[in-house]
Amino acid sequence: MLLSDIYETAAALITELPDGADNADLRDRSVSILYQIVCELLPLDGGATGVSGEYPEKFTGLDEEFPLCGGLAHLAAYKLAYLLCADENTVLCAVLRQEYENARRAYIASLPAAIGGTVDKYR
Repeated sequence: MLLSDIYETAAALITELPDGADNADLRDRSVSILYQIVCELLPLDGGATGVSGEYPEKFTGLDEEFPLCGGLAHLAAYKLAYLLCADENTVLCAVLRQEYENARRAYIASLPAAIGGTVDKYR
């Protein structure tokens, strides 16, 4: 999956049109915002894959591969959408942010957990 696929999904969420709001300003802003989102979601990727990844190199364009597991792409799209529309449409931003938070909680709840003993840290 490419970063452009995530951008197109986010643009469609913002405009509620199938083709999205493809414009140069949104595309340019999306590159650095997507890098921030990927860095923020990196620990969740490690929880899903069991492999602790390293931060990727800065993105130069939307034609690069999405470096996290595919299950995190919809989270990235929701977060990108609400960050792109934050200044222009605060109501839509709040709705998309809530959708992001709900999806994030559901994703975290779906991760496998390990049961271990209690560690006494105060000895």
